[in-house]
Amino acid sequence: MKKQWISLLTASTLLLGAMPLPAAAAEPALLDASGFTIYDENLVYVGADYLNFAPVLFDDQDKVPASPDNTKVDKELWDATTRNRNWKPNWQSEFGDDAMFIDLGANYVVTGLCYLDTNDVQTWNIESGEPYNWKALASFETDSYNTWRGLTFEKPVETRYLRFTTRCGDAGVSELAIYGYKKSDLSVEQKALTAPSPAALPKTDLTAGQRIGFNAFIDDPMTAIMTGGNVREYHNFNWMYDDAGKVKFTQGSWGDQDSYYTAMVKRGISVIPCFQGGSAYVSGKDYTIKPVPAGADTTDPESYALHAQAFYQVAARYGSNTDIDPSTLNVADGSEPKVGMGLLNTLENSNEPNLTWGGAANYFTPSEMAAMCSADYDGHEGAIPNAGVKTADPNFKLAIGGLLAPEALTEYLDEMRLWFAYHRKDGHFCVDVLNVHMGPDTLNPEDSGFAAHVKQLQDWIDENAPGTELWISEFEIPMSDCEVEGTDNHDNEQYQLRYAQRVARTYLMAVGAGVDRMTKFQLRDEGEGVYYNSGLTTGKGEWSKKLAWYYTACLTSTLKNADFTKDASHDGVMDYVFTDRTTGETIHCVWSPTNEDKVVKGFSLDAGKAAYAYQTTPGTYAEGVTKALTVKSGKVTLDVTETPVFVRFSGTEQTIVNGRGQYITPQTLTAEKESSQTQADRMFDEPDSMPTMIYGDTKGLKTPETDVTAAFTAEVTLDQPYVLTGFGVFDTFGTGSLEIYDANTDTLLWSSNLGSYMSRSISLTDDSAPTDKLRIVKGGGALNEVALFGYPAPEVTTSVKYDVTKDGKFDTADLVAMTKWLHKAGKLADPDAGDANADGVLDVFDLALMKRALLGGKP
Repeated sequence: MKKQWISLLTASTLLLGAMPLPAAAAEPALLDASGFTIYDENLVYVGADYLNFAPVLFDDQDKVPASPDNTKVDKELWDATTRNRNWKPNWQSEFGDDAMFIDLGANYVVTGLCYLDTNDVQTWNIESGEPYNWKALASFETDSYNTWRGLTFEKPVETRYLRFTTRCGDAGVSELAIYGYKKSDLSVEQKALTAPSPAALPKTDLTAGQRIGFNAFIDDPMTAIMTGGNVREYHNFNWMYDDAGKVKFTQGSWGDQDSYYTAMVKRGISVIPCFQGGSAYVSGKDYTIKPVPAGADTTDPESYALHAQAFYQVAARYGSNTDIDPSTLNVADGSEPKVGMGLLNTLENSNEPNLTWGGAANYFTPSEMAAMCSADYDGHEGAIPNAGVKTADPNFKLAIGGLLAPEALTEYLDEMRLWFAYHRKDGHFCVDVLNVHMGPDTLNPEDSGFAAHVKQLQDWIDENAPGTELWISEFEIPMSDCEVEGTDNHDNEQYQLRYAQRVARTYLMAVGAGVDRMTKFQLRDEGEGVYYNSGLTTGKGEWSKKLAWYYTACLTSTLKNADFTKDASHDGVMDYVFTDRTTGETIHCVWSPTNEDKVVKGFSLDAGKAAYAYQTTPGTYAEGVTKALTVKSGKVTLDVTETPVFVRFSGTEQTIVNGRGQYITPQTLTAEKESSQTQADRMFDEPDSMPTMIYGDTKGLKTPETDVTAAFTAEVTLDQPYVLTGFGVFDTFGTGSLEIYDANTDTLLWSSNLGSYMSRSISLTDDSAPTDKLRIVKGGGALNEVALFGYPAPEVTTSVKYDVTKDGKFDTADLVAMTKWLHKAGKLADPDAGDANADGVLDVFDLALMKRALLGGKP
């Protein structure tokens, strides 16, 4: 029974046998501890093997004295009583005294108590009242040894709560018994005070692919970031204020937030800045992670004014509200004041605020964290001017800084919830996103306690803050079994394979468990030591893609438009089922949840009514490698390994395209003026200085030598029509201009101001329409080399079938007409031609299939 409640890891009601309340309510008797909710205030080291938290004081309630006036118990009960497990939540005095309080669950007149005094000499103080507003009630000394002692209160008090404190260390007591009688049930007002606090906003609607991401920095290149469905941006709060107290949106030579966020949003990647740590401007040069002025009360929301006011500026600039009073903007010189850019909808207000290894100065208690969140949320209900994300944009969300997940995490949240209840008029739980750091604790993610921990947090949300999002913003995976002495893990192929498999499987476990976002620590390796091999790429400056990067890219690409439907695992194979939002197609992800190079031969999947099936395996290309499977008698079979693979079922045949960012070699290059031909030729004369894929590794590539300095116009022909997906340039010095057009339609595909210096820049673009001819306009500035990236345009054999405009061809005009028709803004010359999936209904599924036919394959 004792071990049962300890393993629950929550500050929930104790489920222990205890003496029932007497029939005569006015007669003092032992209060039923099963109705108590017990809160340890000092949670720093709860869970350590050598420490015990407050519920141990109520685990032998059937063996306590009958009353404080008669403390003797039968020998049989005494012998069965546990006397070697005292309450001792903490050994380090810098984190404060031992303190805990009890919600009795009703209003009681408390008349006294008994305590099992075991060892040590301590002074206990008892208080009544309510959280954060306590009144002294009594005290007692623990100066005996292994004996029950009683205390009768001179003036019994009516209360819902009792608080106990004593000096840090062993409290000297192993059991408490509280006596009194019930005065009344909780009033409507009391119940409302601590009732669940629903989320103020609905959850962000994300697909499975958009839920998968990683931590990154502003100086990571987009060719590495491109694999993320979402990105958590590490952003030191110390960067935000300049010396004049204005908020900066540029980071020196690293770049500016406007461009960084815009680039990701254009790629369909949502970004969440994590503003971590303290600030020299706010606290002085010896600042800690708590962003308050030196000497300020860290439990007062107004101490966090500058923190909350900076977040007002972020939400005003990057949120969706365009109706912002310009006089409230506080933007540093060099940044143009802007509002309502629509680039962010959430920010994170710290990182690991409950860390313990930095000492008390760098540890947020639940009260401190709640106070900061209240300020960051809405300026503590408007008490702080121009502060809080909600003040700037009511639709902007606040994510609590990623919390470490020790045993006492839900107790930490419980106490935050109480702080809000007793310090805010609205009692609102001022966190839109509950955000934690945790991952699998076993080699096979499926065998770990990960899913159970997720469920525990989801249960807490449902009971206390329903509708709040749940993110896991950092995770890592165990890899000790793959390490080989004397071998760098980067060079260990088995290590890299297992790492990729476990990363992918952990992402999938999170999606299947209902986690709203899951970001890995982190995109790139970080220096030496413990984080040396923690990235999906190698370190800053190289960003060489590991196998795990390709596995992650395959997940986000394949599941970009898909939602998790169900877990259909069977026969020892994991089988997660997804549904594509745009086409309605079913996608299965299958893998063996083992760690022994297991292969399940001939695993069968039901194809339903689908006539076609396509398997996508991660690796080689960012989007994986796709091949067709044969549907036979309504089923497909495949060999399943420990690498997750995807099987998409479709009612229509698709054209397979593998490798959508290949280097494209021009067939001919002709300058308008013959005198410029040599300069034009130099743009493509050193292809080995550019990567073979748009996201390819650049480490070890030669530095080009031939300069291109003149201004000219040239035409490029390609050996066949291509879809262009990006461009590269090796810039040298100066600034100027470089523009590349589709020469067939005069559409600008890409441009550059050549503003870099002696560096290689690769730019991702939206997929172009198929073309076999380009026009390059080189203005001022200097460069060495240019690169084109894309893939051969699939042949479209449906030019008549999908010709809804009846102009004799199938092209983008048909897509435009179809889109207008679906929005009731136009007519179709041939509506029958638009029924791409032949189901008798014209809808968005048909439009998606037509788009695929034009740019991606057969519908």
